Amino acid sequence: MQTPDPSDPDPTAEAFAADLAESFADDLKPGTVLLDGQYTILGFLNSGGFGITYLAQDSLDRKVVIKECFPNALCRRSTSAVRPRSRKHTHDLRSIVENFIAEARNLAKLVHPNIVGVHQVFEDNDTAYMAIDFIDGKDLEDILSSTDQAFGPAEIVVLLQKMLSAVDFIHQAGILHRDISPDNILIDQNRNPVLIDFGAASQATLVPTRVLTGRRVVKDGYSPQEFYLTGAEQSPASDLYSLGATFYHVITGGPPVESQKRLAMVAEGSPDPYRPLVGRYRGYPDGFLASIDASLKVLQRDRLQSASVWAEMIRIRKPGEVAPPEPALRAQPEAARPQPEPPAPAGAVGRLANLAAQVSAWRGRR
Repeated sequence: MQTPDPSDPDPTAEAFAADLAESFADDLKPGTVLLDGQYTILGFLNSGGFGITYLAQDSLDRKVVIKECFPNALCRRSTSAVRPRSRKHTHDLRSIVENFIAEARNLAKLVHPNIVGVHQVFEDNDTAYMAIDFIDGKDLEDILSSTDQAFGPAEIVVLLQKMLSAVDFIHQAGILHRDISPDNILIDQNRNPVLIDFGAASQATLVPTRVLTGRRVVKDGYSPQEFYLTGAEQSPASDLYSLGATFYHVITGGPPVESQKRLAMVAEGSPDPYRPLVGRYRGYPDGFLASIDASLKVLQRDRLQSASVWAEMIRIRKPGEVAPPEPALRAQPEAARPQPEPPAPAGAVGRLANLAAQVSAWRGRR
C-alpha cells in the first residue's frame, strides 16, 4: 500500500474550496453599479435559495437594501450578468424573474409602519432587483440568541399587536408572506418591529389556495405542516402559525416542536407533543398565551383563521370592557383518534402525504 505524499493536494479539501469559491462568486462585489449608476453595492448582507441581499447606496448617498432575484439552483453568475445554468433552465429562470417583478410591484403598494418599504423595482444584469428600506437594527433571531431576557411580557404584547397589524394588512391585500420567522422580523432603534424578506411571498386570495410556485421555503419549528408538501393548501392561517411559532420562541427561548413531527404523532394516535403556553408563564394579559396556542394547532382548519380576530383577542381592554369569546377550536376525543397510517410510499414526502391525507379524512368524517 502506497503511503500518500504529504505534499500532494487533498482532493476533498480542493473540492470544498471550489464549492466555497463558487458560493462567494455568486454575489456582486462592492463597487458594482446598478441601473446606470443609481445604486452602488457596498457589501453582501445575506443570501437564500432565491435571492441575494446587499447593502447599497443610492445616487443621493442614502443607504438602501438591494434584493437580487437569484434562484441559485437555476442560474449562475457570468461577470455581473445572471445566466441559466443550462438551456433547460431558461424558461423556469425567466418565469421566476417575472414573478419577482410582479410581486415586488405589489409589495411596493404596501405602506405600513411595520412592513419594510419597497422603493423601486428594476431589471439589470438579466435579472430583477428591488430597492428596500434600510432598517438600522437587529433581527429577532440575533437578539434572542444573545440573551434570554430580551423582552418583558408588556413589550412582547405590544410587539405581537404590531406584527398582527402588519400581517393583517398584507392578508387584506391578498398576499401570503410564507416565511415569517425570527430572522425576518427586524427590531429597529426605537424597539419597533418591522416585517422583512418577502422573497417567498405569493399573491393569494383570502380563501385557502394551492400555491404552486417553485419558491417554497420551510424552516423547522416555524413552518406549518402544509408548507412541507408541494401544492398543499395554504391560507392566512399558515402565516399565523409561523407568527405564533416566532412568539412562542420569544417567550420560551425556543420554537415549538416541528409541525411534521406533531402531525406524524397525531396520525399515529399519540398525543400532540406541543407544550401549551397557558399556565406556564406569568405577567401576560388574560387570553394572550391562549391566543398563541390557538394559532399553533397542527391542523390548519383548527387554527385561528384571521389576524384581525387574533388582534381583537389580545387587545387591551378598558376597565369593565368584556373581551370577546375565544373562537371555538376543535378538540380531538380520545375514542376518535386516527388509526395508524397505511404503508407509505418511499420517501419522507410520501409518508407525510399519507399522514396528512389520513388526518384530513378523519376530520372529514366528523
